[in-house]
Amino acid sequence: MGTKTLSECRSTFKNFFSKNSHQIVDSSPLVPQNDPTLMFTNSGMVQFKNVFTGLEKLPFKRATTSQKCVRAGGKHNDLENVGYTPRHHTFFEMLGNFSFGDYFKELAIKFAWELITKDFGISKEKLTVTVYHEDDEAFGFWKKISGLHD
Repeated sequence: MGTKTLSECRSTFKNFFSKNSHQIVDSSPLVPQNDPTLMFTNSGMVQFKNVFTGLEKLPFKRATTSQKCVRAGGKHNDLENVGYTPRHHTFFEMLGNFSFGDYFKELAIKFAWELITKDFGISKEKLTVTVYHEDDEAFGFWKKISGLHD
């Protein structure tokens, strides 16, 4: 598989999750409309904050987005590195898939593995999986789904 453009990567990601019953949701504004705690949208989950906190229900249980984000301060601040490296920017698009009480680790891992190895065509020999050291459940799912060894 050849090199993909940004647009092709975005489409591949969103189409993969759409065919796996995820609602494609448009990017929310860079300035959050109903969240006075944030100056800018800094992650893909911002527009779903009220869903995760139980304040809002959506008519679907799965979503996928390509969220436009700005990070210009706070914990994940890259601002001091902008202009000094070719990789640090304040604006980016965050691709995300979300489950609102519908699935958890096993299916999330299955989706991730299938997307990366099949739809993006990255050989499993080129991949390394890392898991939080106390998460034996996720470790087991990764081994089962990917066929990778310890």
